[in-house]
Amino acid sequence: MSSGGTRTGHRARRQNLLMAAMVVPLVLFIVFIFLWPVARFLWLAVDNSDMTANLSRTFAAIGDWRPADGPPPEPVLAALVEDLAEARANGRDGILAQLVNQRLVGTRYLVIKTAKDASEGKFDMRPVGEALLAAHSGWNNPALWTELIRASGAVTDYYLLGSLDLQRSANGGIERVPADQAVFLDALLRTVWISIVVTVICAVLAIPLAQAIVSAPPSWSRLLFALVLFPLWTSLLVRTVIWIIVLQKNGPVNAALVFTGLVSEPLTLIYTRFSLYIAMVQVLLPLMVLSLVSVMRRVPTSYMKAALSLGAPWITAWRRVQLPLIMPGILAGAAIVFVFALGYYITPTLVGGPGDQMISSYIAFYTNTTLNWGLAAALSVQLLLILLLAALLFWTARALTRRRGAFA
Repeated sequence: MSSGGTRTGHRARRQNLLMAAMVVPLVLFIVFIFLWPVARFLWLAVDNSDMTANLSRTFAAIGDWRPADGPPPEPVLAALVEDLAEARANGRDGILAQLVNQRLVGTRYLVIKTAKDASEGKFDMRPVGEALLAAHSGWNNPALWTELIRASGAVTDYYLLGSLDLQRSANGGIERVPADQAVFLDALLRTVWISIVVTVICAVLAIPLAQAIVSAPPSWSRLLFALVLFPLWTSLLVRTVIWIIVLQKNGPVNAALVFTGLVSEPLTLIYTRFSLYIAMVQVLLPLMVLSLVSVMRRVPTSYMKAALSLGAPWITAWRRVQLPLIMPGILAGAAIVFVFALGYYITPTLVGGPGDQMISSYIAFYTNTTLNWGLAAALSVQLLLILLLAALLFWTARALTRRRGAFA
């Protein structure tokens, strides 16, 4: 018996080692291929190392001086010349110019030209203050030095505030940006609203579709299932372009409406919120149907039959019997659709109007076009917080559903 117990213990240890050998690569893959890059990207929302590294002497020389005290003193300008010359030598002047220009538009050329002149020794004579300000008077701008002083820390809230349409005021407080510059908060609210509407529409359409798939004979069930999944087998870009063709003024939808006399002239269906909803629902509906079908197949049909045989109206029987049983599938499908909808940017860009662009479109723009990684990361932080909040809400709803089922 002792020998048998020893063999059982060895077998258990081998199984544990085998499981560990299988799990460890997965954990390492998730950490190094997913979590670390995401965390590193999100850190860019507060990272200010490029600014402090390239202007280290300047920030050290500033000390207690403030633009209200008068023009920049000689030590500050001398340190600035040294920093810009070194940045030019290291090929970092372009990055520095971009960072400064983000905080005060129109200063990119000033930084690059000054760095070029400094690297060529045009300000080697001391004192350098008069020569620098005579050649580039922009360095005498108090607003520029105010922004540089605010950017002198290792971390910054500049991008996070900007992603919420906020900025630092002259006295260091937080204020809203001018109305003509406020775009991100509206885009964020619009993204959440569009995602919620698309999720609700998908749920409403998926419930009868999934019920039909489950209730139909096997041959018809497979056909319906294939038709629902067909959009997943085609390219997202192709599906989106097809909607542009179908919904344009000369497309088949408008042609049918005019032919039947329902409208006298073609309607504007494309590049609207309506077309955006249609395109997104068509793409995401199969995900909701899949979640519901997997749950409905496990629900015995005898429950509904029993409720109907006891005299309950069909709608009451469905609401009191069927709906609570398929609620886990609805919540799972809603979570998937909502998460996918939050990250959409190709479809809104192609079929939506100017007022229908979602926050992911701005993230793509700042990462691919302007290379403003800090602002893109700050906007991504917003999406991550929304995802965490949505996950909490879905988890709470699922827990309440289970508790209600346990007490029923």
